[in-house]
Amino acid sequence: MAVEKAMVLWNISNCPIPDGHDPLMVVQRIQAAVEKSGYVRRNGEISITAIGDKLTEVPGEDVMRRLSSIGIALKNADEYQMDLYDWADENPPPGTMMVIDGHEQLGWLAGTLSELEDKGFRILKQWDWAALFSDEQETTTTSLVVNSSVKSPWFCEVCFVAAPSLEDFTTHLKSVKHAYGEWDRHASKNNVDRTDPANLPFGRSNELDLLLNQDMVRRQMLTSGRGRRRGPLGPLRPRHTFNLTHSKY
Repeated sequence: MAVEKAMVLWNISNCPIPDGHDPLMVVQRIQAAVEKSGYVRRNGEISITAIGDKLTEVPGEDVMRRLSSIGIALKNADEYQMDLYDWADENPPPGTMMVIDGHEQLGWLAGTLSELEDKGFRILKQWDWAALFSDEQETTTTSLVVNSSVKSPWFCEVCFVAAPSLEDFTTHLKSVKHAYGEWDRHASKNNVDRTDPANLPFGRSNELDLLLNQDMVRRQMLTSGRGRRRGPLGPLRPRHTFNLTHSKY
């Protein structure tokens, strides 16, 4: 008989661990909620990924360490739609997906979740911590396993970094290159004019200032026409552009 599997995506930024609650108890409650649904029976496998855009702040390094110690994957990102599809590709239906997020965010995902449900997946949605904690089930019969569809148990989607360990992951999240990657993502989403120094977050550190200045100068040169080559098809961008968002660290 095939092992029944479930995947939980937990937006820990929008649904943080409530004050005074043990992180491991919260995980147990999540696991129990999946079991209580009746879709994943005894000896089934559940993978849980905690997703957030400021993990070193929420939930913080101590909680990250405790979650990681029991097999919870940690992902630095601000969205997770593709994670649902990736898991679906690796685990054909029937399978169970639980998404823990705010009510509004779950509304934005309604189309995706409906599509997956139509394909045969069982979808569980959770946003009410009070309801989750009201379950007094203290024992679980399923096993926590690492999500096989993730690139690493410690992954930064902003910089596309799959860290080999939790320590490397937290070091990356506190690095200058990650800070630049966060800024690059913000600027791209909001169409920030990065040729204007007044729009750049100078002053945080000398290292970040250097990266910001290099990018600003490159963009100024492209805008003014310098730094571009002309060919039969008109102006062409240089072959190599300054982009640290996909660097390893």
